[in-house]
Amino acid sequence: MDRAKDTRIKYAGLAGGMTGCITRCICQPLDVLKIRLQLQVEPISTHSQISKYRSITQTVACIYKEEGLFALWKGHNPAQVLSLVYGVAQFSFYERFNVVLRDTAIFEGHDRARNFTCGAFSGSFAALIIMPLDVIRTRLVSQDPGKGYRNTFQAVNLIYRIEGIRGLYRGLGPAILQIAPLTGGQFMFYNLFGTAIKRFEHLPENAVLPPTELFLCGGFAGLCTKLLVYPLDLVKKRLQIQGFANNRQTYGQHFVANHMLQCLYEVGRYEGVRGLYKGLSPSLLKAGFTSAFYFAIYDQLLTMFNKGFK
Repeated sequence: MDRAKDTRIKYAGLAGGMTGCITRCICQPLDVLKIRLQLQVEPISTHSQISKYRSITQTVACIYKEEGLFALWKGHNPAQVLSLVYGVAQFSFYERFNVVLRDTAIFEGHDRARNFTCGAFSGSFAALIIMPLDVIRTRLVSQDPGKGYRNTFQAVNLIYRIEGIRGLYRGLGPAILQIAPLTGGQFMFYNLFGTAIKRFEHLPENAVLPPTELFLCGGFAGLCTKLLVYPLDLVKKRLQIQGFANNRQTYGQHFVANHMLQCLYEVGRYEGVRGLYKGLSPSLLKAGFTSAFYFAIYDQLLTMFNKGFK
């Protein structure tokens, strides 16, 4: 292994963890909006008279009026830990998988397939680790003011005591099905767009693109992949609030489903195909900005660490 690859792997976990924390702090309000809209059974329409949330701007105004500005950062603590752990696991394992598979005969001359495979494996592994934090984050964001859990530690204790270990892993099925193509696609599209820019600008293959171009590559990579797997993200969120109805009395009708296939069927039957894409607008904004910040900050931090720790 050459020195450049070795230093990239060495600092991948540190850079990935810092990237996750910075990005989460910036994008958390979009995550709150996405989750609130995903969990609403009633139509998301400005013409609806029965819906609590009817558009992005109206949802922001409603949350601010009823719960205050900091409600847009609800669930931030477990989400921040989630991002830190996920960032460390995802990027460190991605770099290691990439080194191993780069010398595998089946992937010779197939860089995009290798990037997709590495991203899928690293994302799935990271998702398995952080799943309990994702469940807690979803419930903290979606609970009534003054009800539910006071903090992350109480949430872990109550969920485990009342629902068992299964409660901490609600929605794991769609999460894994979603994260493999999502993460794999992000790395594949990111490297694809980056390679295209380098060829267009006649840059060497190992050149580091400027932050603006890294930001654009990451943003487009996030948008492309999110569109493909979005219904699975909605299903995951719906499953994560099962058994939590008593703490969600002010958000309208409570959705009930026992497993992923039933959830998909019930949403499609009663809310239509559009129901599977509720919260898509803030989700796409979040996906674009998150991926853009992730890759731009990650590559810049790696460059800084490699220069600073030589």
